[in-house]
Parts: sequence; C-alpha cells; structure tokens
Amino acid sequence: LMCQAAMYNDGPDVAQLEPYFTGAILKDHQLIQYTLDKDGAYGEGYGYFNFSMLSWSKSLPVMENVFNVDMSAKLNKAYRELIWAGIVKEKQYFYFGDSSGGLRPMTNFAWLLPKYRDPLLGWLYNFMKSGETFMDVLYETDDVPRDDPFDENPVRLFREAGTTVFKSGWKPDDFVFVFRSGPFINHQHLDQGSFWLSDRGSLFIEERHGSTYYRDPLYQPWYTQPVAHSTILIDRNHQSQRVGDLLWHVDGFDDYAFTTQFLDGENAAFSSGNIGRLYWGKVKSLVRNVLYLKPRTILMIDTVVPAERDADVTLLYQTHYLGDITASNDRSSITKDGNTLYIKHLTPDFPDVRAVETPHYLSTLQNQRPLKKEGMLTVTARTDEIPLVIANILTSTTGGEPDITGEKGDGYVSGEVNGIPYTFNTRPGKVYEADGIETDAVALTESGSTLFAAMCTTLSRDGVLLIDAKTHVTCEFEGGTIKYYSCHENEASIGVASKPASITVNGKPVKSFAYDGDRSAVIVTLPAGEGMVEIIE
Repeated sequence: LMCQAAMYNDGPDVAQLEPYFTGAILKDHQLIQYTLDKDGAYGEGYGYFNFSMLSWSKSLPVMENVFNVDMSAKLNKAYRELIWAGIVKEKQYFYFGDSSGGLRPMTNFAWLLPKYRDPLLGWLYNFMKSGETFMDVLYETDDVPRDDPFDENPVRLFREAGTTVFKSGWKPDDFVFVFRSGPFINHQHLDQGSFWLSDRGSLFIEERHGSTYYRDPLYQPWYTQPVAHSTILIDRNHQSQRVGDLLWHVDGFDDYAFTTQFLDGENAAFSSGNIGRLYWGKVKSLVRNVLYLKPRTILMIDTVVPAERDADVTLLYQTHYLGDITASNDRSSITKDGNTLYIKHLTPDFPDVRAVETPHYLSTLQNQRPLKKEGMLTVTARTDEIPLVIANILTSTTGGEPDITGEKGDGYVSGEVNGIPYTFNTRPGKVYEADGIETDAVALTESGSTLFAAMCTTLSRDGVLLIDAKTHVTCEFEGGTIKYYSCHENEASIGVASKPASITVNGKPVKSFAYDGDRSAVIVTLPAGEGMVEIIE
C-alpha cells in the first residue's frame, strides 16, 4: 500500500495501480474489522496487536494523506483490554493464545494520539514509554490529554472477544480474574473456558509457558491444546476441544464459544460462558458460570449435559510448579509467596482430584537450570444421564484457611464464604426453595437489602413475587430499583406492593404498563442487553 501510494501519479508507467490497490486496501480494511471487537479488544493478544500496529501506523496515515481514505475508526479505543485484563501498574497483561504478558512501549500507537486525543491512550502511551523514538518526532505525544483508568470500574466484559474481567481494584495486590469464552480469531489455542487468577500479589492460575513454536515437538499436540490451559477436558482427552468458527466468517457458521449473561452489581458480578459447541458432539451442552463474590472470591459452576453416552469431565487449574499444589477431594490449594489459593470442591461428592505433573517445553529445557517439576490441579467427575454440576469456590488468604461452609438441600447447595452467603442450583432449570427464596436461578447471593440472582426466570421471597420472566435474566434488586441483563427482549412480571405511580426503564418513563392485581405485579418489557428498571410507588 505504501509503495503504491509513493508511485501514485508518477507517470504513465505507474498510472494503472488497479486491481492491486483495491485488493490490498480491502484486505487491510477487512483485517481491521475482523480482529478488533467493539468494546476495545484485539483477538490475538498484545504481541500480535503491536505487530499489526507496526504496519497500520505507517499504511493507514498514508492512505488518509494520499487518498483521503480513513480506516482508523475501529482502532480508536481498541487497546482497552490491555489495561483491564491484567495488572497494568505492573505492565502485565493476562493473555490467551500465542502471545506474551509483558506490555512494552506503545510506539506504534503514537499516530493515534494527535488524531483522537484520547486521554486514556495518552496516559497509557506515556506510562509505557521508555525513551524517545522517531514516532515522537513525527507526532506530538507529550502535549496530549492524559487520564489514568484508576477511577473507572475495574469489572468489564469485552463481549465479542469473550473476555470477562473481575477485579477488586487496580493495585498489584488486588484480586484479578480474567476468563475467556469467545470465538476463534487467529493465533489462538484451543483454550476456550480458560482463566487467569491473581490475588494478594501472587499469580495462582496462569498460562503454561516455555514453548518455541514449531521447533518444539510438544507445541501442537500439547502446548496449544486444552490440556495446557485452565479449561475442561471430556473423557480425559487432551485434545477435547476443536477450533471454533470465526465470529465474522459466514452466516450460519456459529459453532464458537460465546458469553451469554453478564452483569456487574454492587456486591457481586456474574458471567456465563458457553463452550459446549467445541467438544465434537461429546456433550449436548457445557457452560461455565462464574459468580464473583466481591472482593476476592469466585464461585465457578460448570454445567455439563451429556450426549448419548456419559462422559468423564475434567477441570484443569494450571499453575507453575507441581510442588505448590496440595490436592484432596474436599479442598485443594495452591501456595505462592506465602499466600494460598483455596479451591473448595462443593459438588459432586467425592470427585477425583489430582496434582498432575506437566511437561517441560523446549525453551525451558534449553534455558532453565536446575529444572523444577511443573504441574496442574485436575478435578474429574462423571455424568450420570442427567446434567452434571461441578461447583468450586476459589478464594485466597495470607495465612490460615478461609471460612467456607456448604450444605446440600433439595436441588441446591447454600453456605457462606467468609461471611458472604451463596446458593446455587444443582438441578439446572428446576425450581428450588432455599431460605425462603423460591427460584430457578443458577446462583444467588445477597448483602443487606441487595439481592443478586444469576440466570433465573422466576424469583420469589417468602411467597412474594420479585420477578417472572419469559427467558433467563440476571438481576440485582435494591429497593425499587432492578438492574438486569437479558439476552433478548424479555417480558417480565415484577412484584410490587401496590400499583406504582410510575415506572422507568433505562431512564425512560413507561407510558402505559399492565398491572396484575391478583399477583401484585406489573408487566414490563425489558429491552435486550443491560438495563435498569425503577419503580416509584
């Protein structure tokens, strides 16, 4: 593209650039559209993003200067996942696929600073900067607005890429959980459902490392496969997952992982990743539900619906060294730097829990002396014709075990983690009654007057209706305010004490609404996506 721009209009020998120019510029535009999501993530990780920016930082300004074709719009704010999905103060990014986690100077982003004058990019560029470069000569990078992200909500979803971020704050010792459930883009591993977890300054769950691409004989059969990630195996098959379809490929080619429900509340947040389409038909459904009990606890509920035959289901937790793992069928742990991540195995009863040695990859074998055993924790259970629910609580301490209780009821388990209550469904889709609450919610928790329910169609307390919806909704109730997420437009009956004076949905008054006096409920249409309902009695 740059050569064609340089030759453009230089004489009759180079007057005809077509069809080469159109072919090249359309391919460049397609690359931008197909690798960046609308929320600010690049599908391949920072290493490949920076490499693409090396070309874009030269070709895109040239296209705009010479031909007045500006293709940069989607690159504006496209770097945000780099800030959220990791520990940015340590210049550390929790990556997925063939990439690396160290954030380096963003020299190739310099041209975007004067173009969009984005304060967040202005801060990030100068925070990462290690010295002056030629790009600082070409573009004004000092005299730009700068605003750090540390007053923004650290919890975030990058929906198209499928990255969920649950964080308690922005400090290096805050809780950080980064989870991927999204479509295949490029240079990715078969790792959907995998996650990172860091807390109290210790990295407990991480990616395996030490491979050297195709020179390593274990690169393709192990390093890129599910067995090397914190995801799920079926029938102990190291290569259980397959490559999913691309998000923007062909209409109807939608066999990829995706994130369905996501809601961030006052004291809890929830994300649901559907990865079942990637398992070669060995299961009908496989969903990884994650309830974040703020500030530093995860309740992970993996639900597996068997296909024609029952299957072994193995959860993987990748950590660095085998010696850091203690495994038991009740409660396992990973210890780093004097801090301990506890993994409480809630359901099913008596899972097969093991500390498993993992192979050293070629780079480690070549460069590390002495070698130290590496490993992962595995938790295996088997389906029994009905949906299998494997539930685990992950929380860390600086010393001593956390206070975790759990009691099985009729179709549910409820308990507390360090005083924070939780309940989850053990018969997916069925209604259960726990502590006066009747619901089919995947999970719920409450704090004071705030009740958070994940993926329910019905919810009542002490016989009083809170919500009935046509399809699943995740919701948080606080007084007369309901924060919700629904995948589709949803008709819902919401319980009220009496016919309200007014109702607003997403800040807009509902001019006419139905009131059901027999049920003491109003019937409201909830727009798809995240929203807010306010009821004024």
